[in-house]
Amino acid sequence: MSAPVVAVVDDDARIRELLAAELDDLGAEVLRCRDGQELLAHGQLDRVELVLLDWMMPGLDGAATLAALQEQQFRGQVVVVTALCDPEVQRIAASAGASTTLLKTEALEQLPALLRGTGEGQGPPD
Repeated sequence: MSAPVVAVVDDDARIRELLAAELDDLGAEVLRCRDGQELLAHGQLDRVELVLLDWMMPGLDGAATLAALQEQQFRGQVVVVTALCDPEVQRIAASAGASTTLLKTEALEQLPALLRGTGEGQGPPD
């Protein structure tokens, strides 16, 4: 079975690298993107199974990136990873196609379950 391809989209290099390093350790192939525009322009977007998407970024933010992914009929899972504990962000993200919203403080511990959800024939993450 090939490694799942995961895109980490965050303008904060520390967060992006922390998540990417953990995903590398879990056996994923990781695309590191500074913003939504970089993700959308990436030549391998069609291979991406999971996107970890920051909500607040300059330029193409999380909401605009989700809308663009829907427009492109992106078939992978999108998880919004945010510092905001705001039910309105969760509502907007869910209505725009995000499978879930995680606080940045929870993201690392949820990565194994999220990766299990990308496997062939497997159900949603725990």
